[in-house]
Amino acid sequence: MGKAEKDYEYAVRVSNLFAQLMTKSLSERLVAELTHEEITLPQLQAMRYIWLHRNATVGEVAEGLDISYPSATNMLNRLVRKGLVTRHGNPADRRFVEVQLTEKGERLTRQVEEERTARLKQVLDEMSPEERQSLIDGLTAFILTAVANDKQMIEEICLRCGVQANGKCPISETYPAVGCR
Repeated sequence: MGKAEKDYEYAVRVSNLFAQLMTKSLSERLVAELTHEEITLPQLQAMRYIWLHRNATVGEVAEGLDISYPSATNMLNRLVRKGLVTRHGNPADRRFVEVQLTEKGERLTRQVEEERTARLKQVLDEMSPEERQSLIDGLTAFILTAVANDKQMIEEICLRCGVQANGKCPISETYPAVGCR
């Protein structure tokens, strides 16, 4: 096996480990710890979308999470029953139902986001400035290379930053037509 093949094999392993670490440690485990398994990761993702997109409709939540309208409706029904989300019909057009986080839902979403950021910061703080910059540069290059030949992927991976959009995104910087929303 040549050096390039070994590099590719190692890159696959490292990327799989990175994906697992982000999914397990900074998402699934974190949600279980902070919510005492009251909600699932997909439910938290819905709450995060609503948090970032004030007065979102059920259809926008479905589109933002890339799930079907009925799936979004069922998930939101569960969150309403748990007292984390409220629904408000639009009197002018009953087809549009807006969803908002309750105070409890807002508090929980903010708590998970703050803890996720703190845990990531803790790891990054243990890296040297050069290692941190290398990580950022490497991930940015990887993302931009991956989407360069697959424009549909841009929509699929977009974080839908909503109110937190600040222009510092390799996707929106490289593909301004996509923009953060």
